[in-house]
Amino acid sequence: MNSSHTPLSGINSRRRFLAGLPAIGLIAAHAADEAPLQDIVFGSCLDTHDHPMLDRTLTLPRDLFIFMGDNVYADKGGIPMMQEKYTLLKNSRFFKGLKNKPILATWDDHDFGENDGGGSYPHKKEAQVEFWNWLDEPASSPRRQQEGVYQAQTFGPAGKRVQVVLLDTRYFRSPLKKVPKDKAMLGGSYVPTDDTSTTMLGAAQWSWLAQILQQPADLRIIVSSIQFAPEAHGGECWANMPHEQQRLLKLLQGQTSVILSGDRHWCEFSHNGVYDFTSSSMTQKHPRGSPTPNKFRCVSKTYHLPNVGQLHIDWSAATLTAKIFGTEGDAKIEQTLAFKDLKVT
Repeated sequence: MNSSHTPLSGINSRRRFLAGLPAIGLIAAHAADEAPLQDIVFGSCLDTHDHPMLDRTLTLPRDLFIFMGDNVYADKGGIPMMQEKYTLLKNSRFFKGLKNKPILATWDDHDFGENDGGGSYPHKKEAQVEFWNWLDEPASSPRRQQEGVYQAQTFGPAGKRVQVVLLDTRYFRSPLKKVPKDKAMLGGSYVPTDDTSTTMLGAAQWSWLAQILQQPADLRIIVSSIQFAPEAHGGECWANMPHEQQRLLKLLQGQTSVILSGDRHWCEFSHNGVYDFTSSSMTQKHPRGSPTPNKFRCVSKTYHLPNVGQLHIDWSAATLTAKIFGTEGDAKIEQTLAFKDLKVT
């Protein structure tokens, strides 16, 4: 939904309508005269709500903003801290500046409530309530009834239709395999498992995903709070569950798709069956300043200062341009790809 000519009241009315739709793959509505998406801005990891990068973000062309997780850092003070941090974000100049256009969000560990947390986190139900409260999700919304914050929404008319799928890599995720520190990789102690009973998304979310990927779309944008394409690096990533990584690739096979990810506190572009554009962090500098090895990196440059990502869709040329912006306003990493090159094989 390109809302550049739509009053805020119209946006809110559409949000209420979408929220009332069934949660199983039907959070999508199309109007024949709806303008297509052209510019999507995406970011992750906000540890403060007053920062030059946030100010810069508001200057970028934008039809949609996507929060990709770690939207607040509230994993050390329980639900009361979570409520406080969400209130600060909600009342910030940045968040108020975003609200003239559609906003979508998923979470990662720090706004889920536990560092590196997964399905065993005991307060995940309470955390989900606070997540939807932050976004003013109506009390009657089916999203509040389901377990997990996964969701999907479709924008634009037939022929220029974009489906945005936001995954929840926290609520159902099995424990990760870990090795002692003396055997750890540069990025941490997590390693790939060969236990195929472990899950990243959980049975209900996998079933939902299979259904919504059957809906018509000319471009699919999959949002994963953690990286999908890079090789295992010791931190959290899909490569820690190779069977789940392959399962998602199989579902996307034949689709014109990209993945957006965050979490790492640096940016890199990767390709491993599907393109994965990582943008992180909006307000933090990576302390080490050097990336972990990644044989799937498709652009050699990485970026380690505060940043935000942008996708520009050129429908006439059938191309997608991904850019990473820093506070100065120039593109730090950039790649343009034809739609035909985005088809997952």
